[in-house]
Amino acid sequence: MATRRLVCIGLTALAMASPALADDKAPLDGTWGGAQDGVTAQVIVTGGQVIGFFWRGDYLDGTDARLSADGTALTFAFQGGTATLTRTGDGAAMLVIADAGKTTRLLLKRD
Repeated sequence: MATRRLVCIGLTALAMASPALADDKAPLDGTWGGAQDGVTAQVIVTGGQVIGFFWRGDYLDGTDARLSADGTALTFAFQGGTATLTRTGDGAAMLVIADAGKTTRLLLKRD
């Protein structure tokens, strides 16, 4: 009886920890989007690669993606500039875009 109870407790703890562990392995994977001051951006990340980047009213190719050692920041290039997506909290990130001679910062949320 005690063994069965311990097994149930262990399985419950493992099930509760699994999403958190997966999130630690790939903290930027997912779709991130946001808008402020009339500017909209979306970044879609999987496996440390940018598979979608919406900026200035169009989807652009994200290239040369480089993931930080801790996996919480991803820098990539696009035609005309560069961008860095940095995880800032649970479901939140900061996108810093450098293009056309200026830098834009947007707070993004995981969709």
